[in-house]
Amino acid sequence: MPLRIKPCGLASEPGGMTQRSCVYFGARYVLGPIREAVHLVHGPVGCGYYGAMIRGEPQDLFGTALSDEEIIFGGLDKLKKALHEAFALRPTNRGAFLYATCPTGLIGEDLAGLAREIESETGRRIVVVDCPGFSGKSQAGGHAVAYRSLLNLVRPFPRAGHPTVNLIGEYNVAGEARETKRLLEELGVEVHTVLTGETRFSEIEQLSRAHLNLLFCGSTAREFASALEERFGLPYLKVSFYGPSAVRASLRKIGEALGLSSGRVEGLIRDEEARTFREIRPWLKLFSGKRVLLVLGAGRLGPLGRMLRELGFEVVGAVSVFGSSEDHREAAPVSGFIADDPGDDEFERVLSMLKPDLVITNAREQWRAVKLGFPTLAFPQERSHGPYTGYQGFANFVYSLVRVLQAPVWRLKAL
Repeated sequence: MPLRIKPCGLASEPGGMTQRSCVYFGARYVLGPIREAVHLVHGPVGCGYYGAMIRGEPQDLFGTALSDEEIIFGGLDKLKKALHEAFALRPTNRGAFLYATCPTGLIGEDLAGLAREIESETGRRIVVVDCPGFSGKSQAGGHAVAYRSLLNLVRPFPRAGHPTVNLIGEYNVAGEARETKRLLEELGVEVHTVLTGETRFSEIEQLSRAHLNLLFCGSTAREFASALEERFGLPYLKVSFYGPSAVRASLRKIGEALGLSSGRVEGLIRDEEARTFREIRPWLKLFSGKRVLLVLGAGRLGPLGRMLRELGFEVVGAVSVFGSSEDHREAAPVSGFIADDPGDDEFERVLSMLKPDLVITNAREQWRAVKLGFPTLAFPQERSHGPYTGYQGFANFVYSLVRVLQAPVWRLKAL
């Protein structure tokens, strides 16, 4: 069936399924959960409302709520007053993230100059996040802006006295970092911070005390990890904790990089895998030969595809959301059909052509597949069913797959 296959990295077309949020929201997605910091949106009240909910969780957020008159004549005086009020309400916060939106970008407000003035008055760091929504084609541009804004916060610190890592590009959706931290702590490795799913302003300043950065989402954070290696000599490893093969390989790489006992690493792998496969063995026959279509953020395609193949699924298609060439190379071994950023009509035609037994996609795109009668699992997972990382997460993933595939509603397709 003819499909227009677009090179990766092109913008969505109007009406496309994967029309993504703006650059401003991409920056909020990365920075929003950071604690010990005032988050202040300089723009209309709608921008503040839009950025107040991150990864399904409400976040502490201040805003200037600019009026039409202030957008025309400037709102720096209001911004200065708002910053002082925010610090008065949050006196223990160490600094602030100041977000530029479309109106403030259009009229050229000097946020950097004001930030220096406030820093001299309060002694707190003010980070200007230059993220007007129009400055890129999707929220992916905001991810890059956010990490660049964090880089200058990091200061040189002595290395910790025991093996310590940072989790970079780990957004802790539905508590995913919890299982990763548990496994690392079993090996005697301390997690300094989870950037940015569970982190503090002060922890970002001290990132360089770690011995190793573990990079989870290369699409959003690889540039940041590379810059930390260049500036502070802090190496990084690309890892994945989706599925036993990936967890096993990642733990071995981490153990080798940190000089951990191979016996301790192999013992943990052996015990965890034995327990996990005892739990899931009764369900594996349900998955054998089932066809699955992945429509996800590009960084998840490769890891999720490998995890599904371990369970006996055939991955008939891997469709990415603003994927890079590197993401597609990683996904290529798991499926012979790879596409990037399809429109709604293209998604429907892919479903009609491939006829998968299961669709795994994100919460935003799941309803088209559901309405067309395809068993669908939303990813990231609901907090009540996750996380899906690590060995226990693998078992959680199996239970979610069983729940979806055996749901009585799909029997209505034949009626």
